[in-house]
Order: sequence, then C-alpha cells, then structure tokens
Amino acid sequence: MFAKHCVRTLMVALLVCGGTACGSDSGTSTQKSSSCARFFTFEGREYRDVGDFPVEAGRRVGTAVQPACDQHGEKRGPDKAAYEVKGVTSDVAIAVGDDPDDVEVFVSYDGTELPPEVQRLEETSR
Repeated sequence: MFAKHCVRTLMVALLVCGGTACGSDSGTSTQKSSSCARFFTFEGREYRDVGDFPVEAGRRVGTAVQPACDQHGEKRGPDKAAYEVKGVTSDVAIAVGDDPDDVEVFVSYDGTELPPEVQRLEETSR
C-alpha cells in the first residue's frame, strides 16, 4: 500500500513538473532568457549569480558565455556582454547584461564565501 502511494505521488509530481525542474521564472531580463541561466564563463573562469543588488558597470571587457545547462549539452542561453564592476577587478566579478544600465553581478568564487570586495559592494547597496 505504501509503495503504491509513493509511486502514484512520484508520477503526479512528474506530470505536474513536465519532467523538468519545477519553479517560477520571474527573474530579471538576464534570468528570463533561460531557466538555467545562473552562471557564465568569462576568460576561463566560471562566474556565479550572487543575488540581486545594484552595481555600477564600467567599460565593456568582453563577452560572457552561458554554457549548456541540460544533460545533452544542447540548451544554451544567449551570450551577454561582460562589463567591469566599479571597484572590483574582472577576475573577481563581472556585470552581465545587454547594456551597462541593465546588468546583474556574477562572481568568480567557490560558492561558500563572497570575496571581501563583493561583500562591501553588497553591504553599501543596502
């Protein structure tokens, strides 16, 4: 009886989610371009999304590449312009977006603790 209930619950969950990750897609313009667009690569480094806080974008430094995010390597979001983040070197953080007035900050770090210069930017934006 318990096993039937578990199988039925799993089947309903798969039907509701359509076999993909469940969740809303109500992010910024960069986020909306793809449901898995939460990291980019730039100059050989991976940059992760660190949340939504305003940064001042500087000059354009190149193109941030959005790697494939499905298991087949086929679904890939659009590449975006990469800009300097004022007060931070581009090997630590980049501003990513279609133009410097509409960017999100992405940081090259291991996901445990933000670099101090990015922490300062986040704190001053509050």
